[in-house]
Amino acid sequence: MVQDDFTPEHDRSASQSEGDSVSSVDAVTEPVEPAEEDIRTPRERAMEIFRNRSYEGESLRMGQVLRRVRETLGLTIEGISADTRLRKDYLMWIERMEVGDLPGGGYLSAILNTYARYLNLPEKEVIRVYTQECGGVEDVRHDAPVPKIGGIAPDRPKWPLAVAAVFVLGLLGAGAVGLSQFMRQEPELAPAPAVVAVNGGRESLFAGTEATQRPVPKNMPLELHAVRQGWLEVRGADGTIFRSRTMAAGESYFPRLDAGWTVSARDGGAFEWRVGDITVGPLGPEGAEVFSVSVDEQLPRAAEAAAPAMAANGGNKASR
Repeated sequence: MVQDDFTPEHDRSASQSEGDSVSSVDAVTEPVEPAEEDIRTPRERAMEIFRNRSYEGESLRMGQVLRRVRETLGLTIEGISADTRLRKDYLMWIERMEVGDLPGGGYLSAILNTYARYLNLPEKEVIRVYTQECGGVEDVRHDAPVPKIGGIAPDRPKWPLAVAAVFVLGLLGAGAVGLSQFMRQEPELAPAPAVVAVNGGRESLFAGTEATQRPVPKNMPLELHAVRQGWLEVRGADGTIFRSRTMAAGESYFPRLDAGWTVSARDGGAFEWRVGDITVGPLGPEGAEVFSVSVDEQLPRAAEAAAPAMAANGGNKASR
């Protein structure tokens, strides 16, 4: 019988092929460990970025932190600008920490406060860290209230002012004595009788006087009324901010009178002065920014507008 030389080779090939198949099956069925899934919410990831001041191992300044938090929460500059009424370029400058392009006078603090509140971050910590990193500490000495820059200057000795005051008082006293001696040389003249005409047809006691000379009634209910949504800032005479936020249409604010308060707004036409139901006039031009408008300077105009109504009510407040 002839021996088949191909049989052993065939068996070896079959065995080798079978071994390769088993190895391939083992390679395919080898379990692969799944990647660890991040189950944290966007808010949790955003707060971690804020606490650590870092993102993917990179240290961040506060402006970069605000940007990363915003992106993690899925927010856009355009959306935040529409909701807060903050200008888009202001928000971009804040994130880039280009504060030199922002208006002065406490606007940095106000914008940071609004932006941090919108992102649900602690406002005071954001303002403190941001101003330290960008060199704006002098603009915001305290988180709130925010004084003017002039109030942060180091105290100066007051004795030169005292000496100058004494000198001026001395000059005034000497001038008064000399004037009295000069006036004594002239004989006193009896005042000529005057005839006062009484017009009973005047509609008010103030109708015969100039607007600037009319006495301002005490406790006049002068208010700033928002005719549409707009941002308003009210400051005291020392720079203290009493209001700095977006007011909704229909909201009113009663500033303190005869106290040197000022008002600023991004749209002067969004607010108007009122006394009760009487409209005195707009805060400023339509669509124009107004800065440091004096509250006290509105009092004569408000007294003139409210005079007829107050006279009809017997001198009481205008009806509301």
